[in-house]
Amino acid sequence: MSLSGATVTNETLQDFQQLKMGNKYDFQFIAITKPDYKYIQTVLAEPKTPNLSSRDRWEKMRKLLKEDEPLFVVIPVQYEIQEGGKRGKLLFVSWVPEQCNLKDRMLSASCKVYLKQKLEGVNEEPIHATDVSELDYAEILANVSKGRALVPEL
Repeated sequence: MSLSGATVTNETLQDFQQLKMGNKYDFQFIAITKPDYKYIQTVLAEPKTPNLSSRDRWEKMRKLLKEDEPLFVVIPVQYEIQEGGKRGKLLFVSWVPEQCNLKDRMLSASCKVYLKQKLEGVNEEPIHATDVSELDYAEILANVSKGRALVPEL
């Protein structure tokens, strides 16, 4: 249970496993339920689009974020490294826009560590963003790959 008292639903964990296996979803949006704030659950599990690049998947996710609604995003990225070869990571993004109310921001903060622990296999360092400009694909890829990724041109 998180510090706020909210718990992750089994459905959310099942959706995460499907995303992690790469056969059903492109990304997952997870939020704290309102008005009772008792559960942390999937609010969107975007169906998999065949042949969608990591960059296109990332941009699709960014366009769906709302400026007044905090949530957590789990999204896979694949990239090539400078030394040759491909790598993949499952990213955990904490989206807490500045326009959302204080209660929602505090609840998101109190649930972040708990949720990340429940989602085994996500990147060690969560990404925290308050504005879509902080979710630039090239910058995120450079950070998670420690500068080793070859970022494809637009």
